[in-house]
Amino acid sequence: MTSPLDKLTPGAAQDARKTEAPARAHVQALGKNLVSQLFMVLRTVRLHDKRNKSVLVATEHLKDTLNTIIGAVGEVRLEFVEDQVYLSDQRIRVEYTGQENVKELASEFNRRGLGGFTFKRSVTTPSLTELLVAFNDAADQADSAKFMRDRLADLHDLAVELLGRRKFADNKQVVPELKVDPRLLALQTYAKAVIAVKRFVAELVTPPEAGKGGMRLKLVRIVQDLVDLSDERANLLLKLVAIKDSNDYPFNHAVNVCVLSIAIGRAIGLGREDLVDLGMSGMMADLGFAVADSELAEKASALDDQELEKLHESTIAAVRVLLGKGALTRGAMRRLIVAFQHHIHCDLKGGYPQLERPRPLHLFSRIVAICDNYDALTTNRPWREAFSPDEALKILAHGAGSKFDPTLVRIFVNLLGLYPIGTAVILSNGEVGMVYHTTDDPKRFDRPFVRVLRNPDGRPVERTVIRDLAEQSGGQFKYSIVKVIDQSAIDNTARASLFNG
Repeated sequence: MTSPLDKLTPGAAQDARKTEAPARAHVQALGKNLVSQLFMVLRTVRLHDKRNKSVLVATEHLKDTLNTIIGAVGEVRLEFVEDQVYLSDQRIRVEYTGQENVKELASEFNRRGLGGFTFKRSVTTPSLTELLVAFNDAADQADSAKFMRDRLADLHDLAVELLGRRKFADNKQVVPELKVDPRLLALQTYAKAVIAVKRFVAELVTPPEAGKGGMRLKLVRIVQDLVDLSDERANLLLKLVAIKDSNDYPFNHAVNVCVLSIAIGRAIGLGREDLVDLGMSGMMADLGFAVADSELAEKASALDDQELEKLHESTIAAVRVLLGKGALTRGAMRRLIVAFQHHIHCDLKGGYPQLERPRPLHLFSRIVAICDNYDALTTNRPWREAFSPDEALKILAHGAGSKFDPTLVRIFVNLLGLYPIGTAVILSNGEVGMVYHTTDDPKRFDRPFVRVLRNPDGRPVERTVIRDLAEQSGGQFKYSIVKVIDQSAIDNTARASLFNG
């Protein structure tokens, strides 16, 4: 970004900088306060109702800071470019302890397709509160930016301009960010992940010649892309997980466990590096099944102890290949631990392998265990039909405290909602549909968005119809879920429509 000072002659610019130095320092101090307060108030709005005292107090402080800056420099342009923050084109240099706050704020704006706000005039606490609530609600909308524009149109006493996303070019100038269809990007990344897992397994079975192969590094890069996507549009990835393909189960399962694990990791606040390690651990946890005897892996009945041991040996063999001959990195150690531990029960009293001297399970192992079981339960297998997503969550909840970590199960249920994406349902008006979109708002866990597939008379719908189950009329909800039905009511063609519209 360029400063107005850069347009002056060298001598005039030097004099101007001496004059403006105190003003710049004042803006820096106010900017740091503004960033810190915005971070705190958005986190508070996520946790409490807008009438809560904590929200009111935090918003009041933010309002005072905003109005002070507006009084000093006129309109306030707060913009996030990559992991940096600018106040009226002046970069705010945040101390190390506050850099994570800036990154999270930048991520939240990026997630909504925004770069920041420009406040044209002073604000009041009520109008600022409504803006913050709208910003929070926009995270769960298909078009967050449009949702924000529509809400701002109703706030007549608030003069705020929404800023688009921008990024740094090679010359460090800021340029508008290219528009990328997030749905297409998510589809492409997911498909690349499945293909990469297949090729990686092929390398496990038939090691490539020297100088060829290298799929492990490509997998890491794809997992990094999945982590970035989970930051912007987590619901898109969860929709992909809901589109099941039992024909390529080991490979789709590996990617699904990776995506679900990343989602839990992000929900508990893991950093990007840990999320990549967690995603890789989830992706590789069960690759032993992919290289095992296909008849054993797809047996249409429960495995006996000897067969389970044979599968476990295949997993260990695959892990040895995963480690390779290179340095034993932290990420490699985590993948090894997860592959070994994720079938052991949380209470250490069941599962396999049986341990003579049990030790607490690694956090990643406990996360992957939940995701591994959920994806397996919701996929057709040779010996049983798939459970509905809500049934799978009930099975996980029943095993909380024994098989699964109870805190992580609760987080996972909160993440997916009472009716996870892809659940087949009948609505109170007789329509048949599937859950299309969920929210992390606890008040809406039982009221997701539903895509209508069939009319009450059983005829397929001819156009896209999305029911918002939180919509009310006359103080009553217009639509409700009356029954979850067999998942076979929704074929994969219908499931693919999760990504349309």
